[in-house]
Amino acid sequence: MSIKSSISDYFKIDELKENLIKLIEAKFELKKLEVQEKIEGLISDIVVKIVMAAFLVLAFVLLNILLAETINHLTNKFWAGYVILIVVYLILWLIFKTQKAKVEVIIKAKVGETLDEGGV
Repeated sequence: MSIKSSISDYFKIDELKENLIKLIEAKFELKKLEVQEKIEGLISDIVVKIVMAAFLVLAFVLLNILLAETINHLTNKFWAGYVILIVVYLILWLIFKTQKAKVEVIIKAKVGETLDEGGV
């Protein structure tokens, strides 16, 4: 028996290599599962937010119809409420369009803060 093989047997280098490979594979699998869990969480969060937004949009549309009909009733005209709301929304759109750059900066800052807090 040579010194090299006796040292190898004493320190069980082959067993250590196998254990090291198994450890690396286990760590890789763990990271893969952690990433998968984060992705699943993000997707479920997005789906829930989309559904909530859809209900909110529906409520907003119905509220606008109710408001327009109320204005129609108060003015005794079947079109006045819709015209008034259209004018209000066009004015809001114009204001938003002129302030677009400021709004984009604010949104980018909020998204950046959210991503920093979420650890993404």
